[in-house]
Amino acid sequence: MMRNRLFLLLPIWMVVVLCIITSCSQESHTPQLSWGKYYLWTAPDSAYQVLNTILSPEKLSEEERPLYALLMTQAMHRSGRKISSDSLINVAVGYYSRQGTPDEKASAFLYKGYVLEDLGEDDNALYAYKQAEEEVKTAKDLRIHFLVYTALGYINGRYAHYERSLGYYRKALDLNLSVPAWKAMGGGYVFAPLYLAQGTPRYNEEVKMMQDKFFGLVNRMDFTSQEKIYYQLALKEKDKGEWEAAAALLLKVLERTSTKEARYRYDAELADIYKQLGRKAQKDSLRAEALKSARPLLKASVYKDMYKDLLAEGKEREASNYMQQYINELELLFTSGSRAELLEIEKKYDYSALLRQNNDYRSRWAITVLVTVAALILLALLLWVSWKFFRRQKLDILRNYKKDALVLQQQIDALQEQIEENQGEAKSLQEQMQALEVEKRSKEVRIRQLEVTFRSKHISLPVETVEAAQVYLQIVGREKHYNPAEDRVKLEHWLNVSRNGWAQRLDALYPTLTNGEKDVCYLFALGLSLDEIADLLEVQCRSVDRVVYRVCRKMGLGQGSKEEFVAQISRMDNCSTNK
Repeated sequence: MMRNRLFLLLPIWMVVVLCIITSCSQESHTPQLSWGKYYLWTAPDSAYQVLNTILSPEKLSEEERPLYALLMTQAMHRSGRKISSDSLINVAVGYYSRQGTPDEKASAFLYKGYVLEDLGEDDNALYAYKQAEEEVKTAKDLRIHFLVYTALGYINGRYAHYERSLGYYRKALDLNLSVPAWKAMGGGYVFAPLYLAQGTPRYNEEVKMMQDKFFGLVNRMDFTSQEKIYYQLALKEKDKGEWEAAAALLLKVLERTSTKEARYRYDAELADIYKQLGRKAQKDSLRAEALKSARPLLKASVYKDMYKDLLAEGKEREASNYMQQYINELELLFTSGSRAELLEIEKKYDYSALLRQNNDYRSRWAITVLVTVAALILLALLLWVSWKFFRRQKLDILRNYKKDALVLQQQIDALQEQIEENQGEAKSLQEQMQALEVEKRSKEVRIRQLEVTFRSKHISLPVETVEAAQVYLQIVGREKHYNPAEDRVKLEHWLNVSRNGWAQRLDALYPTLTNGEKDVCYLFALGLSLDEIADLLEVQCRSVDRVVYRVCRKMGLGQGSKEEFVAQISRMDNCSTNK
């Protein structure tokens, strides 16, 4: 009973061990790809640092290599790093264009367009953006929709295709993204090209409507985000020379700033704009506020502007005082090493954190290897135990059959003696003896099967081989039996196993033979005469002769005689399929 339970539990143990091996043998780079994907939108610099710890990307699996290429390109682009070639993103494009999801296809084509545009290949970049636009129609991530539409809006605006550019920007705004998603993608910066566009009055009116919608979205953000966006837009207006618009935007920035140093910087910017507008009193007031800053660089910039203004007015003496203040601030700036020391400390900290992370990955990999080796050893041990148990079980069965055969032989001998002693009971005893003979032959057949199984180099022969052997023993035994419909395939298997693929060679050489013609060839190859074949198939001898004639004709034997048939079947053992 214990042995049977152990044998039943063995498959369960094997499944458990295989699960352990599978779970422990996963690619060690998978966590890095997951973390890189996690940080991509919120902290692209961190995503780049994590992905950069994969020292051998070429060793990644077929599914992970394109994911690494896409994530690395996204992280480099979003963190402002220069990409010198499109070879990396082409790995992702080549894979996802064949079997990726719509989101993956659209992302791959989009970032290929970014890379090509940075490399100056605008035509190819536009083609990649258009491919992304096709794929994004069925994509689920609205952030990808937004980036594709703004990229197409930007590149069309650069080439003065204002109507088309406006259409794409309108699509991006109509997505109604949430404020966190808008901030994660830098929505305020990608819409800055709207302020560079010029066109017909109708076009300018539509741009104004889009700007109103854009400002409505910006006003729903937190003050920090509004401050950054309005400042970037103010700089755009300043570059165009729209001083009133720039001043209005900077006033909005000052209303939303929460730090003194940032306010001082904006005061200096606004003072420059008021200088262009001729508002001297407001300019001087703002510069006086900016000089309260603790940043030497900002104060030096203000002193330099004041020096230039006084010098232009011919007030050289007052201007020299501001020049001296400018020089003092520069000396203070260049002698201060606190910022450099802080940067050096930050670099050392980042490097030590990276080393700790690498050590953690190595430790995990070592543990995975050890667990895998232990699981393999356990699996080998379980296989050896199961083989020993199975072998012992077969030996017990073989001994029991031999013992039963010996007992039956003793009974046969006893009955034979009774027949000789009592002739009157001869008929009854003869029938019993025949029945025992039949049972003995059945046992002997089973003994031969088990002996072949036990002596094989494998634990057991396949079930098909054992069944084929039984059919063979039925045909060549004393009470011959053959059912073509049920036994033909098994007989073919036996001829292939016992005679090195005899049936396969026959089929390869003469593929036009019917099943009935193959039966005659198979039975004759086993050593049966044509008369015995006729009796076994329960047909007349003339029917077998006609079959032999047809076989000879298909074999290319001109006369179609029995002698040619016998000679050809005899030669089959030495022929090959290339004949």
